[in-house]
Amino acid sequence: MRSKPIVFLVASLLVGLALLVGFRFGNDEQGKAQPMASKGKSSENDRMIAAHAQQMLEEGKRIFRFDTFGSEAFWGDALQLHKAIAGEKNGGGGGGVSPKTALSVGLKGDVDALPKDLQDQLKGGKVNLDDPATTLALLKLNSVVGVKGIFDNKGNLKSMGIQCALCHSSVDNSFAPGIGKRLDGWANRDLNVGVIVSLPPSHKPFTDLSPFLHRNPRKVVSMKRPLNMEKRFLPARQSVQHATFHHSLPSRGTTSTHRARLV
Repeated sequence: MRSKPIVFLVASLLVGLALLVGFRFGNDEQGKAQPMASKGKSSENDRMIAAHAQQMLEEGKRIFRFDTFGSEAFWGDALQLHKAIAGEKNGGGGGGVSPKTALSVGLKGDVDALPKDLQDQLKGGKVNLDDPATTLALLKLNSVVGVKGIFDNKGNLKSMGIQCALCHSSVDNSFAPGIGKRLDGWANRDLNVGVIVSLPPSHKPFTDLSPFLHRNPRKVVSMKRPLNMEKRFLPARQSVQHATFHHSLPSRGTTSTHRARLV
């Protein structure tokens, strides 16, 4: 007589367990099926959202890579850096900046902006990398990462500006050291700002901004230890136009610590 209640209890437990397992299995399958169904049948609104998101990404990449934010008013109009880059033989002043010199101070080249025939000539050593005129030709191709050359109707470099990518991009060196495919968001830790800003004959735009530079502007030529140019030499940076210096892009590894040397 006692065995019947025990058998009934065991049977009830087994039935309950089976129902519980079946219920959970059904919910899991339903949960898996819903995302699959939503993937297969995206609504028009979903497609609009995806297209808009992609458009924003493309616009952001274009702005990051190519927008100067009007910085040519400082680097070109005020500092006249473009004249030092062009050199006296090309309508500027001084010896000019060759591609070899540009690479040595940390500037990068975008291989995707170079025509195939030019890539072949570079590989064959048929391009003079010691000539500032070659630098101007590369600027016309928009192949110098983060630097925008502005040319007049006669092809003369009349101004220049910088872009976010100057400090916050690098390249993968797939073509040659310092030349390759863009790596947006990688900090350019090879960039020697001290040497670059020492090129123009006048440093008044900097001395007007920094008490340190006002005491001895020629001291900012180079330095072996890293430092933040914005914090060290431009304490009055709030008065500088947007994008003159910018080192705070919140992405992985993008904080740029540039070099200058004191002599």
